[in-house]
Amino acid sequence: MQQQNQPAKSDKVPQGFLPWIVLGIGLLIVLVGIIVNSTLKDKSPPRPVGPAARIPKVNLIIRSNVSGAEVYLNDQQKAVVSDIHHKATLFNLAPKTYQITLKKQGYTDRTETVEITGQTISQIVEIYLRPR
Repeated sequence: MQQQNQPAKSDKVPQGFLPWIVLGIGLLIVLVGIIVNSTLKDKSPPRPVGPAARIPKVNLIIRSNVSGAEVYLNDQQKAVVSDIHHKATLFNLAPKTYQITLKKQGYTDRTETVEITGQTISQIVEIYLRPR
């Protein structure tokens, strides 16, 4: 039987791949270090304890189906519903409960109780008038 000259099998990694393997291991070590470092150090600001912070002044947006309606805040006229957007805005209201009334000739007046919570910068209330 003749033996053929075959190259010897080697378990060695070809030399061209060695730098890539070293680079991959190095990157893996760096990534693991970053992950461990970020989980050990909490860089976020401390969470507030207790109820959510209240906003001192709130804008109340009143939407309606009728333009030109007068807007009353606790029986005092404060604004008129716009012709284009059908809304009015009451600015800088302190957190508490208010009576909002819409009035327009030819329509039945409508009053809604609105609680300004102070949890957001603005609140929206929809008040629709019916023809008489």
